[in-house]
Amino acid sequence: MDNLSSWLDTDLVQIVAAVVVAFLVLAIVRTTTELCEECPDERLEGAARNAQNERGNPDLTSGSYGDVAECGPRGSQNSFDYDWIRGPHTWNAPLNNQSPINIDVGCLEIKYFDTPLMWSHYDDMPLGIRLENNGHTLTLRAAFQGPTPSIYGGDLLGRFHFWEITFRWSWFSLNGSEHTINHRHSPLEMQCLHTDADSQHCASSQGVLVISYLFDLSEDNPFLDVLVQHLVAVQQAGQTVEIPPFPLGYLMPAFHTEFFSYHGSLTEPPCHRGAEWFIQPVALAISERQLNEFRQLRDRRGGRIGRNARPVQALDDRTVYVNQYQA
Repeated sequence: MDNLSSWLDTDLVQIVAAVVVAFLVLAIVRTTTELCEECPDERLEGAARNAQNERGNPDLTSGSYGDVAECGPRGSQNSFDYDWIRGPHTWNAPLNNQSPINIDVGCLEIKYFDTPLMWSHYDDMPLGIRLENNGHTLTLRAAFQGPTPSIYGGDLLGRFHFWEITFRWSWFSLNGSEHTINHRHSPLEMQCLHTDADSQHCASSQGVLVISYLFDLSEDNPFLDVLVQHLVAVQQAGQTVEIPPFPLGYLMPAFHTEFFSYHGSLTEPPCHRGAEWFIQPVALAISERQLNEFRQLRDRRGGRIGRNARPVQALDDRTVYVNQYQA
């Protein structure tokens, strides 16, 4: 009997010890997994940077593309959405001077200037171009060995440098864009964000210029295809891809006069005020095939991005200008 009790006690101790060890192993595995999910693999990025430096090439793994988060015009990509739970009606945004707006072409004020809008280095070939699906939109950033493309002239008080391009679309071609002209949406809007020299570490949108292009359905746009053909590589949220470089002028045809402008805000949280908007009223072309490639991109929950546009905001006492160069 004593031998049996001793055997049972020994067996029980072994079982308890095995359970404790199993729990410890599970805890270690879970902690390691969480750390891997929360932290980027800095070793891989460091190795890539070292390889670039050894070849004498610029660093294409980090700052060369620019990180718009450093300038603060956008909030955390996980803090908002366009659905009923975290959509625009829930955003903690200022109540006035917000974007986007409707542009009523019958209520524009003419603004004359004696220097045309000047575009510098938009025909230069970048060293690299990176596309990213951040779960809300498609972002394009570029790295340059020489001067960064910039815009000046018109009534601008300084030179504004290219930062990034983002896109707005919808499942339905009747309401894809954020801005409207005479209450009409376009199926796609391309927003090209620029900053002045003093805005690299800003805490608002002061010193930000956004140039917007609207697209109408038409035939295939060969200049847009240099980007569209690579969207299959970033269909999942969080994916990035390096694509063959091309001059930004392919996507952003220069205009020098006859454009709309107004003072507004950024259209993603925290929706800082103070951004200057230039809008090209002449729509660019996009085909149904090309538009459908944007519609394949998925959000962080795995569903397709069905809409990523903030609703039109009240104009209030602001003025929308049509800008004209007058020699």
